[in-house]
Amino acid sequence: MRLLSALLLLFILGLSPAFADQPIIPLFNAEYLLQHNKLEIGRVELSVEALGNNRYQLTSTTRNSGLLSFIQQKKLVESSLFELIDGQIRPIQYRYLKQSKQAEKDVRLDFNWQQLSVTNASDGESWKMPISNGVLDKALMQIALMLDLKQSNKAISYQVADGGKLKQYHFEPLGDDKTRIKGKWQQTKKFARRKGQHKSITYYWCAPALHNLPVLLQREKKYGTFEMRLQKVRFNPPK
Repeated sequence: MRLLSALLLLFILGLSPAFADQPIIPLFNAEYLLQHNKLEIGRVELSVEALGNNRYQLTSTTRNSGLLSFIQQKKLVESSLFELIDGQIRPIQYRYLKQSKQAEKDVRLDFNWQQLSVTNASDGESWKMPISNGVLDKALMQIALMLDLKQSNKAISYQVADGGKLKQYHFEPLGDDKTRIKGKWQQTKKFARRKGQHKSITYYWCAPALHNLPVLLQREKKYGTFEMRLQKVRFNPPK
């Protein structure tokens, strides 16, 4: 009996590191304010929910607001069905749906990890392209960043299926910063995100106290500054 107990203890201890290394997917509901040159132009609702069997659903819904809503009504929904396999997240299906009175755009990506391929469907056409392990979709990149920042503050790169091609996104750390969110200062980590060889930069401020959730995104363009700032967030217990 003592031998059996000792073997059982060794088995449990042997498993402990593996469980410790298994990342916990943050489940949350967040709301952001979109601004252009400090003027409100939209609202974003972002959520991650657990579906069971190590599957999760990320949904981002953007709607026009402020003065822009009087000019044109637009709704953009991005969603990513993904799973957690061997400690890594990987997309199963990505959907991009843009709706307005003038037109509608519907893009869908279906990932086949056994064949290492992704099927792109858009405007009535579909095509396949090869992928490798670790490829993400555009929406899931944000969750990958939140998880990776728990392990390291170094530069991070992701290969993303985007626009019918595989593109590289690079996050370069710019150090610690403090960011004001709804009247309160948040300790944040600042990053510069570049897509491939493009010159344009999107800045991210991620809050360690909020599971490294980006609390502010900022991008400079010729016609002004675009900003996406967190308004509120609720984290839900893991299922």
